[in-house]
Amino acid sequence: MGINEIYNYLRFLMLPVIVIIGIEFVLIGLYYFLYYRNRQSERKLRIDIKKLFLGALFIGYVDFVLELTIFGRGHSHFLQMNLHPFSSYIEAWNKYSLRDFQNCIFNIIMFIPMGILLPLISRKFKAFKWLLLVVVSSTLFIETYQTLSGAGIFELDDIINNTLGGIFGYQLYRLAASIVYNKRVRMKSLLGNLAIPLLMGLFFVGMNIVYFQQEFGNLAINSFTKWNMEDVHLTTSLQLSSAPTAAPVYKKIIHRDGVEALLQQKLGLSELKVVDDHGNREILLKDKSGTQYTLYLSKEGNWSLTENNYTPEQTSFADQEPMLPKAKAIMADLGLLPEEANFTVLEGGEFQWSLPDKAELNKNYWIGELSLGLKQDGSIYSIRNLLEENQFIKEVDILSPAEVYERIKNGEFPQIQRNAILKHDQLVIKKGDQLDITGIELTFIYDTKNFYQPVYRVYGVFNGDSNWFTLIQARRS
Repeated sequence: MGINEIYNYLRFLMLPVIVIIGIEFVLIGLYYFLYYRNRQSERKLRIDIKKLFLGALFIGYVDFVLELTIFGRGHSHFLQMNLHPFSSYIEAWNKYSLRDFQNCIFNIIMFIPMGILLPLISRKFKAFKWLLLVVVSSTLFIETYQTLSGAGIFELDDIINNTLGGIFGYQLYRLAASIVYNKRVRMKSLLGNLAIPLLMGLFFVGMNIVYFQQEFGNLAINSFTKWNMEDVHLTTSLQLSSAPTAAPVYKKIIHRDGVEALLQQKLGLSELKVVDDHGNREILLKDKSGTQYTLYLSKEGNWSLTENNYTPEQTSFADQEPMLPKAKAIMADLGLLPEEANFTVLEGGEFQWSLPDKAELNKNYWIGELSLGLKQDGSIYSIRNLLEENQFIKEVDILSPAEVYERIKNGEFPQIQRNAILKHDQLVIKKGDQLDITGIELTFIYDTKNFYQPVYRVYGVFNGDSNWFTLIQARRS
């Protein structure tokens, strides 16, 4: 989720909070003018006006938290739990995903106001033990409600992060109180009460240093769980080799620079407007006749050119055959026509060239597909380039099939959500399950640094489901 999306989402959630706090402030104003001001001199007031304002802010804050965690979340996670500590951080690290790290940080930030407001509202919460009790109880209530209602997953990490947020809020309160009391900033108090963000900052700096020192990137398939396979009936009829072996590693080369200039030169297009969106570019172009096109350049290197407001006509393969030389001539002129590609004639005046994956060649190669859409008059209405160049880097030692099977026996593999209809209990390895391994083959996936790494795809039959498979990193770490 980008910054703009987060801002718009929070702005939407804040509207009812502002309304509630506004109503509370109006009621407090009426209380002040009709009662508090007249009885102030009698010193019999039970409720201090400052506490009322703080209480109003706290109610608004509670409403905001409930909107984020309970209201309007749907009910698709009934009785799902994740009790693995710091699993969200490990998953974010494996994906090297800013969005996943944002979720961890947001769960900390969400409870900071509670740690600040509670000691201001009641002297009782100036004692850390009572504040900690309320913070932990609150997050336990939210996680339990989400689990029982299906609004979310009971995650131990959420409890840890929310508690850290409450403690950090309490530290901010203590820091502010120390500054007010001592009339100056004491270094010991500053460092002590900013311990959590300082440690988090050091953690992220250290994580980035380690990441950029790595030769290759991270693989999202690396599991943080380890299944207990003692009471699982694991079988295979495969003859598994234990001989040491090696496999190539490639790196995806992104070809995006110069695409717009090429299309402008060859197709006579001119630029009207450019929109940048987190590394992706959307460019509005027009030809000499005024027809407008959209060029979309993804940060991964793929791109497409599409004529705006055009719907392809229905054409037969016989109608498209005369246009084949024209299509090949256009691709040759653009310098995009891949060699040794499989050619296919599609419907709607579209032609496609595709290149199969040729990993294990130990040399540079291209993969993907390229398509060209032509109108009946031979003019272009679309070009879609999904070709990727994989540059050979080096060979690495990999696990043998026998070692991969040992990983399965030890429970060191992820349960993959193969389709949307799988329920949570179908993804949990438990006592009495049956797993028959029917195939182990080498394949390749991209890591977080765009290296194309070897992984093993392990097929099997899991409790009668013949579509079961998992992925295991092949490279020895």
